[in-house]
Formats: sequence, C-alpha cells, structure tokens
Amino acid sequence: AEVLLGLPLERDVWLVHLTGEEFPADCLGARRLARDLIEGRFDVRVCGAYILDMIAHNNDRERDLLQAAPGEGAAAAHLARIARRATDRWNRSLPTWNAVRRGRGVRGSPAIAEHPRLTCDIRPEWDPRSALYNTDGQIFSDVGIPVVLLMENYDIDRTGYHDTQDTMKNIDLDYGAAVAAIAMESVAEAAC
Repeated sequence: AEVLLGLPLERDVWLVHLTGEEFPADCLGARRLARDLIEGRFDVRVCGAYILDMIAHNNDRERDLLQAAPGEGAAAAHLARIARRATDRWNRSLPTWNAVRRGRGVRGSPAIAEHPRLTCDIRPEWDPRSALYNTDGQIFSDVGIPVVLLMENYDIDRTGYHDTQDTMKNIDLDYGAAVAAIAMESVAEAAC
C-alpha cells in the first residue's frame, strides 16, 4: 500500500484480502465482494483485478515460473500482458540489482540473496495448466470483471499443499518477493 500511495496513479487501487476461497467455503469472500459490486453497494467502476494466491511456493520441477491466468475476455488478456511486461522489466533490472548479492538459499535472505529471474507464463482459461478455475479469480471473471490470477506454477501433488507440511520450510522468500514486486508493478501500470 505504501508503494502504491506514493505513485501518481490515474485510478483508485483497492487492496482487498478475501477469505473462504476453496471448498467447502466456495469463494465466499470473492462472491460477497462481486455481489456488492454488481448491486452497486460501492460507487465504483472496476476496470480489472489482479488476484494473488500462493505466491511463494516455488515449484521444484519448474523453478521460478510465475503463472498469469487471465479470465475471459480481451481486457483480462491485456492485464496478463501487463504482468508479462512487468516480469520482463524485473528481469532486465537483475544484472544491476544482483551485482552486490550472493547466491540463493533455500529460503533466501532478501538482504543478500540474488533476485531470481522469473518466467511469466500466460495460461488462458482454456489452458489445462491454468489454475484460474475454483479460485477467487474465476468468481470475478464469471461476473464480467477482467481478472488475472498471479500465482506459483501450481502443483497439487507437491509436499505441503494444504496439509500438515504446509509450513515456512516450503516458502521461497526470494521468489515470493519477486512475484509481489511484479504484481505491484502490474497494478501500477494498469492503474495508469
């Protein structure tokens, strides 16, 4: 929020924490917000939404891949292209940023570890690797709000996926920080 507040944005940006996403909760938070938007509870016109989900679980089989899963329509595809451009800008900055950093640990240490080079893989809703379905992003797409789900390279079979092993030992802080920075850049560009 502090970063976005300091930027000369042309549109308002809402940072919303949604709860009750998956079964059996059935995306209760997203459904409520979508309903309130449709019914005019808020005097706003939503131009788009970026949904962040599981942004620091780095897939061991395909490291450093960011999934951008747009919902239906050209406006959602445009938001996904914005995320890819933000990823490209991130990667172009790495040589300068990493010149004073060393290596990369299991969990990393943002003060010293190298920033990772990410690949932004756009996975439209018809792509079988898209994780949009059954997420908050799908709810917004269903009501006509352009949306992109930004998340890990989803692997339901990984250790620590909603089980007792879902702990900090599975978190890649460097990857998560990169995804968060790319998301902020995407939101800022979309808001201009």
